[in-house]
Amino acid sequence: MIESETATLSESVPLLIGPEEIHHSIADAGDMEEVWDEQIEVTDVIRNLLAHPGQIISRWNWKTAMLGAVVRASFYLAVYQASRETWIVTLTAVLVEMIFRFFTTGAAGAVVQSFRRATPVWLANVIVSISLPAFSHTVEYVTHYAQERYLYDIFAASENSVAPATTFAISVLLSVVSALFNLFPMKHGVLLVGAGEETKSFFSDIKRIPLMVGEFIGYLPVMIVGLFENGKFLNAFLTFCGFGIAVGTILGTVRGKWRWAWTTAAGAWACLLFAVLLTAMIRKIMRHHGKSYTRRY
Repeated sequence: MIESETATLSESVPLLIGPEEIHHSIADAGDMEEVWDEQIEVTDVIRNLLAHPGQIISRWNWKTAMLGAVVRASFYLAVYQASRETWIVTLTAVLVEMIFRFFTTGAAGAVVQSFRRATPVWLANVIVSISLPAFSHTVEYVTHYAQERYLYDIFAASENSVAPATTFAISVLLSVVSALFNLFPMKHGVLLVGAGEETKSFFSDIKRIPLMVGEFIGYLPVMIVGLFENGKFLNAFLTFCGFGIAVGTILGTVRGKWRWAWTTAAGAWACLLFAVLLTAMIRKIMRHHGKSYTRRY
């Protein structure tokens, strides 16, 4: 009798399960980090972000915001000084860039983090590398244009259009690369915010960044060499050509000059060729000594 009453009671009273133990589906999750699936369709990620845009604010990625602001400010400082702008003009551009990048890069980091488990991977990379730079550089253009055109009596403006135009064009390419790079460590649990136990300290993330930078930079040369070694010469050739064309197209289009397109494409091919030859030589030496390199990420 007692056993039957206990069984009835256990059936009528729901188990008390903590929020952390509930497996949310993509359909009812208010935040992408509440979904435990290892792979999520790109379309589902987009639907979730559109249905719950507040997660971009709640998961505002202060880690990418800090890194992005420092990198972009340093970049503006270098280009403006190379263009021989005055220090007051240079520091004004650096300050404007640092402030707006701090906020936009944090939001962009939250969006990138949402795509870290998205499949197919190539489509997630395309979406991240196009949509985020398009958004951030629209804001960048409007911000710097307003500063130079309407607020020049308050904030020092450039004496010519060379430095702003050059900086903006290169900045677009840098945004595409940085968006892809941010996605790379986030796939491996680095630079995460609001991801529960997967979130590590900023110091811990920074210690892992140098190796990831090396792996990221070497990804394309290693892939091309691997294609050659496997006899897939056409794929290797198309990958090599596609890299230079992409670089030239981005910089030539944004700068609005054909000369920029072909010179930057040629420069990209030269750098990639050097990296491919160096990679092939290193791999040959390692095989000669009976060693092989295994990617950690």
